[in-house]
Amino acid sequence: MELLTKSKKKEWNRIIYLKVLENQDAMNCIKDQHTCKLILILEGHNVIQYNHKTLPIIAPAVICLNHKDAITFEEDQPCKLTVLFFQPTALNDQLKYNVFEPQFYESMEGTTIFQDITLLSSFYEIHQSKREITILDTASAVTLNQLLEKINNELTEQVDDYWPCRSRSYFIELLFFLESICQNNSMQNLSIVIDKNDNQLVHNIIHYFSKNIDKKITLSELEKRFACNRNQINQEFQKELGTTVMKYLIQMRMQLASILIRDTEIPIYEVALRVGYSDIGYFARTFKLYHGTTPSEYQSCV
Repeated sequence: MELLTKSKKKEWNRIIYLKVLENQDAMNCIKDQHTCKLILILEGHNVIQYNHKTLPIIAPAVICLNHKDAITFEEDQPCKLTVLFFQPTALNDQLKYNVFEPQFYESMEGTTIFQDITLLSSFYEIHQSKREITILDTASAVTLNQLLEKINNELTEQVDDYWPCRSRSYFIELLFFLESICQNNSMQNLSIVIDKNDNQLVHNIIHYFSKNIDKKITLSELEKRFACNRNQINQEFQKELGTTVMKYLIQMRMQLASILIRDTEIPIYEVALRVGYSDIGYFARTFKLYHGTTPSEYQSCV
């Protein structure tokens, strides 16, 4: 089976290196040595051989593998799973496998391609990033599964000629969310970094933001959800991050928006909706405040 997706219409002539498979179809391809794999285990338990280690695993959990990793599941313990097979070029055409060698990516720090490289730090060891099997809470498993379903729908339905960009954009959202649950440092691609063990309240709020970045979020909602008044929330964010909670949310949204604009061709109004803005004018003004240029200008320069 080809672990990529081709356009159904010959005139489009597009190939994107993303493929979503489930259960036995996924297991049949799990040893492929030419793709990275995000394995979302939804139900059941198993014992796996993972890079020469024997490990028990129980659902829900996620495993991130690069093209060199090896994994084997015990055949007599089937579990329900969904696997995203991909090559890094699905994120950025310049991300060939050699760019993940330290001598290459270290020379790229401060560039936009390095930002894309770090989005894959759950799959590759970028600056000592930790890659591990992650046991998920139910809400995180649901969010990952929904993003995988969105990717798969775009790949299979191909309703318009934006399907490659739209599937790539959901892939970026998935990587962005994955960073918040798989790394010791939450949102390490942002200029603000926090260790989740330093302040559980701040970590929990950031994790909530990452799951709901396309939704309207207010201080009043945060107060109710986290049983904490806004002054205390802001004090904790100021102490840990040097900014207020809502400014941090805006920064997260602007970070994701810049990646979607840079690495896809989906319309700017759709980018705005995907990062929680229904008013495209307000989105454009906020984007310019943070990036020094309008979304359209930013898109034309990358």
